[in-house]
Amino acid sequence: MLGARRSARTKTAIWRYRLWRYRLTTVGLLLASFGMATALVDPPRPVSVVAGLAGATLSLMETRANRRRSREVRFQPREGDTYRDVIGNSEGHGPAVESVRDVGILLSRENSELRKRPLRAIIQSPDYRLPRDLRTWSLDYLSRRAKTGKIYNDQVLCLASDLLGDDVVKLRAGRYFDFMCSNLFAPLDIWEAGRKSPVLRGRDLILDPDGQLISLKRSRLANLIGVSTLAFTTDGRLLLVAQTHDNIGSPGLLAPSGSGALEPKDVPANMADWTIQRIVSNGAERELREECHLKPSEIEGSSVVGHGRWISRGAMPEFCAVTLLRLTGDQMLDRSPRRVEQSYVHEFMPVSLAPLRHWDPSRPLDMLPEHRQAISWPLALGLACLAECINDESWPLRKQLLTRLDG
Repeated sequence: MLGARRSARTKTAIWRYRLWRYRLTTVGLLLASFGMATALVDPPRPVSVVAGLAGATLSLMETRANRRRSREVRFQPREGDTYRDVIGNSEGHGPAVESVRDVGILLSRENSELRKRPLRAIIQSPDYRLPRDLRTWSLDYLSRRAKTGKIYNDQVLCLASDLLGDDVVKLRAGRYFDFMCSNLFAPLDIWEAGRKSPVLRGRDLILDPDGQLISLKRSRLANLIGVSTLAFTTDGRLLLVAQTHDNIGSPGLLAPSGSGALEPKDVPANMADWTIQRIVSNGAERELREECHLKPSEIEGSSVVGHGRWISRGAMPEFCAVTLLRLTGDQMLDRSPRRVEQSYVHEFMPVSLAPLRHWDPSRPLDMLPEHRQAISWPLALGLACLAECINDESWPLRKQLLTRLDG
C-alpha cells in the first residue's frame, strides 16, 4: 500500500511538471472547451468559433514545439570524469574517498567537531525552490529517468549551510525531484541539437570560476542530505545491504546497513533536541529499520561518526553513523526485506571486516577486501569515517564496538 501511494504521488508530481511545460496548451484547451460549450448559446457563435480555433491552434503549436525540443535535448554523462582537479583543490578539507564508480571528500576537520560537541540545527524558510534555468530541462530528465528505474518525489531535508562557520546548521525542506533536477545534473552535460557547445556544463553547478568546490552555503542546488549507518551485530559482523538495479542511489552495489535521505519526520518534536547529530541519527535508524526489517527494540544505540561530500552526485552532503544491534548475524540471515522494500533491497549480508591494522581512512576499500569491487560510495565513506574515529577515545561507542570485534 505504501509503495502504491508513493508511486501515485510520483506520477502526480510529474504531471505537475508537464502542466508547467504545457501551460499554453492548457489555456488553449480551456479556450477550445469554451468555444464548444458556447457554440449554440450566448455569446455570439463567431466568438465561440474564434475561441475554439484559437485554443486548438495554440495547443497544437506548443505540443509540437515541446515534442521537438524533447527530441533535440541530450543528457550526456561524463563517464570519464574522475574529478582529480576537484580533489586536488580540496586537500585541505580531508582525504579523497573513492569507490568503484564514484568519488568524494571526507571532511575530516568538520568531522572532529561533529563528534566532539552537539551542533545546533534549525529548519530554514522558505523551502528549496528549483532555479528557473534548471527547471527548463526538468520534465525531459524526469520522464527519461522514470523509464529506467524507480523514482519518487517524497519530501526531504536539504542542507543550506556548512557545518562550521555559522552559529547553527541550517536545514530546509525540499522534494526529491528538486535534488534530481539540480545535483544530478552536475555529472552531466546538457546538449541541444545544432549547438557546438553544451547549453549546461554540469561542472559549473558545483565549481566556482577558480575551480574550487562551491560551499553548501553558496550553492544553488538542492543538496539533499544523505544519511546512512553501519550496523554491527552482537557477534561483531557488519550488516551490508545488496541493492537492486532499480535502486537510484547505488544500483547493484553493496550499501551500508541503512541508507537514504533525511526527511522532515526525522526532526524531533522537542526543539531542544534539534542538533544535526540527533536528526541524522533518527534518519539513519529509520532507514535501517525500513531496509533491514528491524524493530526499534532490536537497536541498542547509534552515534554519528562523520560526513563528506559526494562529488560524483553533485557534491551532495552525506552523513554516516554507527549502530549497535541486539541481534546476531545468523538471526539477520533468517530475515527477508519487507515487501515494500524489495524493489530496492535484494538481500542482507552480515560480513566480517578486515583486522584493525588494515583500517585506514584513505583506503576504506581495504576494510572489505573480498567485496571491494561492489562497494558503493556511501559505504566507502562510512568505512573511512569509522577508520578515522576508532582511535578517538572520546567516541562513545568505541569500547563497545571493539569488544564486539574482538569477540
